[in-house]
Amino acid sequence: MFDIRPFIKPLAITAAIALVFGAGFYSGQKVASTAAASRLQAVQLSHEQERSRAADAKAGELATALAGQQKLAEQANKLGWELLQTRSQLATTQTQLKQRIADATQSDGDRFTGLGPGGLRLYSSALGYPERDPGLPAANAGDAANPGQTGAAGAGLQPADLIAHAADYGAWCQQLEAQLGTLAHLHGGAPTQ
Repeated sequence: MFDIRPFIKPLAITAAIALVFGAGFYSGQKVASTAAASRLQAVQLSHEQERSRAADAKAGELATALAGQQKLAEQANKLGWELLQTRSQLATTQTQLKQRIADATQSDGDRFTGLGPGGLRLYSSALGYPERDPGLPAANAGDAANPGQTGAAGAGLQPADLIAHAADYGAWCQQLEAQLGTLAHLHGGAPTQ
């Protein structure tokens, strides 16, 4: 028979060494695994914090852009309202000027072959110039040289038609000027005068 006793001791020692090494390997594996999990958790936490910072920064940019957009919308609404009021005021002024045409041409009478001083003042006023322009002559019938030497006023444009044109054209020009000023103000430029 075969005696295994001499092999038991070396086998027990080998088994003990294998057990120690196995326990050490398992323990080392466990420590390494725990360390790796800890590092992975730290990297994930760092990544999440960076994403959170980036999201906060983007949210701040969006909030700033939204505030700017709201400010521009409010400014555009305000300027649009001002433009509507200006248009209304211009329409009222044009209506008043057209109502004064008959008075101006009648006060000049037939002594003038075109616009007399009253008509010329109203014509200038319709174009947006001051009505009391010091460069315009006073209404003096003696300023007409010799009305009999000129053609009849009926042969050309009537003074009332000239002034009506000035009222329409002046309102159009003033409306364009108001729109230009509104657009320049909206875009940050100084309105032109």
